[in-house]
Amino acid sequence: MQNKKTYKMTGLFVIVGLLCFFGIIAYFISSKFTINKNAMIVMYFDESIGGLSVGAPVVLSGVEVGKVVKIKLIPDFEAGTFQVPVFITIDGGGDADRKEVEATLKHLIEKGLRARLITSNYLTGQLMIELVMDPSQKAVMKGSGKYMEIPTEYSSFAMLSKDLEDVSLREILSKLSNILSDIDDNLPSIMKSLGSVSASFDKNLPSIMNNVNTVAGNISNITTKIDDVMDRKNSETTKTMNNFNNTLEEISKASRSLKNLVDYLERHPEAIIQGKEK
Repeated sequence: MQNKKTYKMTGLFVIVGLLCFFGIIAYFISSKFTINKNAMIVMYFDESIGGLSVGAPVVLSGVEVGKVVKIKLIPDFEAGTFQVPVFITIDGGGDADRKEVEATLKHLIEKGLRARLITSNYLTGQLMIELVMDPSQKAVMKGSGKYMEIPTEYSSFAMLSKDLEDVSLREILSKLSNILSDIDDNLPSIMKSLGSVSASFDKNLPSIMNNVNTVAGNISNITTKIDDVMDRKNSETTKTMNNFNNTLEEISKASRSLKNLVDYLERHPEAIIQGKEK
């Protein structure tokens, strides 16, 4: 009887343990794969979001801070347009952390926080969302206010495409056609003027060449005269240096003689009165 009670208690503990185990797994799965609608943030992009998919990262300064959790297509049949809201979640803990994140986002949006699309993989064309601080872009809200919204701005590629759309290709081609037409109309007179200039040049070429040769001869004569003057100056300079060197040599000899006389008088001061001994 005692053994039966023991088996029942053991079985009961096993069943309770299994229920707790499966409950923990169910909670983990629900926390990972279910979306808290109150925590979702919406964005509206005025460009194609081809390449953006659920699960794409949301980055701020290169750090992943969230992910895309839902993309919807909302048609407006009266206006004939479509809205494509993109829902994201920001990484955070419980409700307290969520309120702090929302308060921080609202403050950053006032300071210029904007969302834009960037390419995460150039080979596959996959996109992700980047959060940037750009106060120059006006915050335009497009949602109903049900979800917290982050304003968006054009990506670099979308801005380039928009600028190209603003350029009128038809107008450019029309102006180019007018220019070519003007060139074609004036081409005969242009060619005639070029022919006149060429004929005048050919006619005056001999006299031009004679003048060039004369100038070249004059330059050669001037160069020769300059060389002669420089040679004479060099010869005179050489003579002057030789005379200067001779003078220095004479002065050196006189200095040696004077030195010898002084030395002799120091040894024989009486020579001043008696004269030098013979």
